[in-house]
Amino acid sequence: MAQFQLSQANDLLVPMHLYKSTHFALDNSYIYDVTANSSHVIVSASNNQIKLYNPETLSIANTLVYHNEKITKIKPVGEHELFSASLDGQIARWDLRTNNVVQQFKAAPSSVSAFDINCNGTVIAAGSELEAHDAKLMFLDTRTSQMLASFDESHSDDITEINYHPTIPHQLISASTDGLICQFDTSTYDEEENIIAVINSGSSVNKAGYFGPSAEYIYCLTHIETLSLHNLEGDVVSNFGDIRQATQPGQLQVDYAVDCRYEPVAQRLYMLTGSNSGDINVMHVNIGQLQLCQSLKGGHTEVIRSIHWNPQDNVMFSGGEDAKLCTWSNAPPPADATGNGVVRGLPSRMQTKRHSPY
Repeated sequence: MAQFQLSQANDLLVPMHLYKSTHFALDNSYIYDVTANSSHVIVSASNNQIKLYNPETLSIANTLVYHNEKITKIKPVGEHELFSASLDGQIARWDLRTNNVVQQFKAAPSSVSAFDINCNGTVIAAGSELEAHDAKLMFLDTRTSQMLASFDESHSDDITEINYHPTIPHQLISASTDGLICQFDTSTYDEEENIIAVINSGSSVNKAGYFGPSAEYIYCLTHIETLSLHNLEGDVVSNFGDIRQATQPGQLQVDYAVDCRYEPVAQRLYMLTGSNSGDINVMHVNIGQLQLCQSLKGGHTEVIRSIHWNPQDNVMFSGGEDAKLCTWSNAPPPADATGNGVVRGLPSRMQTKRHSPY
């Protein structure tokens, strides 16, 4: 039985619809990760390529090639920088003005299965897959590319997620398929002393991140499709159990969670879920309650792998195993939303270069 109530909340968000779509490639590639700054939509895929798209037209601006194994995460920093990590054991720093790699961070022979950069841009935390008996959490100096420290005892299986606190540069969480979310304070690098809280989710962790007005809470999504909310001390605030129980045959299909997004102005947490046939469901997360805001249909035909969404702009970019990149918006749709022709009318904040929505 579901451990939550499901209700409708149609008035929380302006309804979106399919605005534009295009294919990443015509081969058997599928999309891994979708992100954006205000100049580009940035997409990585299973052919180890990264493509930059015009956010209005979804026309390809550039193709970036560097990694020779699976790209595990891409993250833009400001308008001109992109970081990409791979199972090849490298993190690349790209200058998007020249589309060249300007700095390499080497974790090899360790793989890089997850990473993040702290809020002042001085340290990269990178996680590895399981090697021998441990998975490594590595800290690299962004100025010198040198390894600052390596933690080998916190996780006993693949590290799936790393997120730095949005305002505290030495605080971060790491999550793993061992079921643990570890919270660290790395004012100094001492693994035993740095762990300040541990959350045992009871299952392999898929996604985890900070949320709340002061990032004082943590959400956890597992590979068995459960959702739980915790405070920074690790206590459970709300346990929703299996989110697939929200399915209502013929009306709503929830097969998996993609991720969560926090909207700081309204101070609301949203969960993005998907169906195996390509539907996207936007749900508001309340204590003990999920509220369905909207189901987006007609864009994808297979599993959704990644979604970039800024609720304030109400523009969403999604990518999936059908190799399709889709734009969802409340702007009037173009006559042709399948990737042919110029699209105009996206909200002005997506056209300005004044800030990055990431």
